[in-house]
Amino acid sequence: MKQHYIDATLQMISEGKEISSILDGLQKIMEQKGHTSLFAAVLRGVLRVLETQKSTGTVVYVAKAGDETKLADTIKAALAELEATGEPTVVVDETLVGGAVVQSNNFVLDRSYKTALINLYRSVTK
Repeated sequence: MKQHYIDATLQMISEGKEISSILDGLQKIMEQKGHTSLFAAVLRGVLRVLETQKSTGTVVYVAKAGDETKLADTIKAALAELEATGEPTVVVDETLVGGAVVQSNNFVLDRSYKTALINLYRSVTK
């Protein structure tokens, strides 16, 4: 039953209907049928599906423009490990300090210096 509510909500969202009217209608229908206890679970299910759909592309985060050429071997290995297909989108994230983070198919491989430095700091200060 929960899945029917999720599917119906996703269908209305894909049709471009106003989100507030969708949620109001969903809540009214669930109250009429006595299913109000499922409301939060339905919203979590819808959110989970939407997040999965959103993150289907491959993204490579690097610290500076041009780092993708310096780190080509690391990025290529990460893409192969994640079984990524297609050309990745490169995004500059200066907080990484160096290295790269590769995100594909809802998985992330973090090869950044930032993470290495944070992990080192945490291991030393324990």
